[in-house]
Amino acid sequence: MDSSKCIDSHLHVWAPAEQAAKFPYEPGQEPPMRGDAEFLIECFEKAGVDGALIVQPINHKFDHSYVTDTIKNYPGKFVGCCLADPTEGGGGAKELRRLATEEGYKAVRFNPYLWPNGAKMTNE
Repeated sequence: MDSSKCIDSHLHVWAPAEQAAKFPYEPGQEPPMRGDAEFLIECFEKAGVDGALIVQPINHKFDHSYVTDTIKNYPGKFVGCCLADPTEGGGGAKELRRLATEEGYKAVRFNPYLWPNGAKMTNE
């Protein structure tokens, strides 16, 4: 019996428009189509996908609340990849640690496009 699973290794999920007050979109990043968890689960079933790594989408930028909600509502179906906030006051390592230990995220994404002007990924 084949026990292998089909896993989507890079999936974005965002709140449905009717939940935008609870899970706000980044200004100018309102999604042009559905990408909510329930819709994606329906697509998974049709395509034979067993689960996914959810990568924090730009639609919600550094607000991880919708992805966190999705991970908690579908245990075993989704794993989270958070988005590091490189800005001063963005929480840095403390926020990454909180997302990993308290919210269950398993990976982190660094997006140079979002770094402050002139910033580099360095320890200096």
